[in-house]
Amino acid sequence: MKLAEKFGGVFSRDKFDAGFRNALKRRQFSVVSKKDENLYEVSNGTVVFTVDVGEARAAYEKNRSDEELDRLINRLEHDCLTKGRMVSFTNGQEFLRLLVMREKDVTPDMISADFVEGLKKVAVYTPDDEIIHFLDEDTLKRWGVPREVVFSVADRNMCKILSKAEINEETLTESVTALEFQIASPAFCSSLILCNEFRSAVYEKLGAKFLVVAPSRENLLVLKNITNNILEGLGTVILSDYRKAKNPLTTDVLLFTPQDIQIAGHFSIGRDEDARSAEQKSEAAVQSAESP
Repeated sequence: MKLAEKFGGVFSRDKFDAGFRNALKRRQFSVVSKKDENLYEVSNGTVVFTVDVGEARAAYEKNRSDEELDRLINRLEHDCLTKGRMVSFTNGQEFLRLLVMREKDVTPDMISADFVEGLKKVAVYTPDDEIIHFLDEDTLKRWGVPREVVFSVADRNMCKILSKAEINEETLTESVTALEFQIASPAFCSSLILCNEFRSAVYEKLGAKFLVVAPSRENLLVLKNITNNILEGLGTVILSDYRKAKNPLTTDVLLFTPQDIQIAGHFSIGRDEDARSAEQKSEAAVQSAESP
């Protein structure tokens, strides 16, 4: 090992950067460019991709552990192998997923489709259900596959995730029943609502008509037998989760029926609005869910 590589981190003001670069070299990776403190363009000599090291940096600076760097590099290697397989639809289709996103966060170069007002379903791929990459038109042209096929395969893969989900049923209060979904990677938790089999998974426990709140991509709650006073209390929690979320999604209350999905209510995030106004704006959700 060269002395510069061995001792460079000792004298560097950014010890994570030095450690990260050295760890990359040991695994035959290199830094093509550094966009900002946490965004790097990395290459293995064949594939160039962007990696966000923000979480790894925070963990490293807290623990000063090289294990954080090793975990990051392991993920990069896995990610690189995935990108290599994405050259063809046949090899890459197992990595396809659907991601639910706010409409305002979706850009024209993403492969997206309408879901419900304010929300879109977006085709993505992932090596580990944690690192998420967006598909683009160039990939579809190279594959020669229409959007409908991509969405169909991605839905099939999401249904597999749903089939392995841990679904916890609880009675909150006043006979209000709630379902909480837990999967290996929280990044796709709320995206389970995009699955064709989502309704049937809920039907078995709550029946054919239910409410869904998803304040973030990682936080999903399904409700039955909701009442106005319960909804008011939930509104405070939902608004808090939305404001604190790394990936905020919606403060709408979604009503799922066998026929369609409707926005049955809304919790306002305006500065001058409080839980009481949220209750008033979401009263329709309760009425819709209770009606036959």
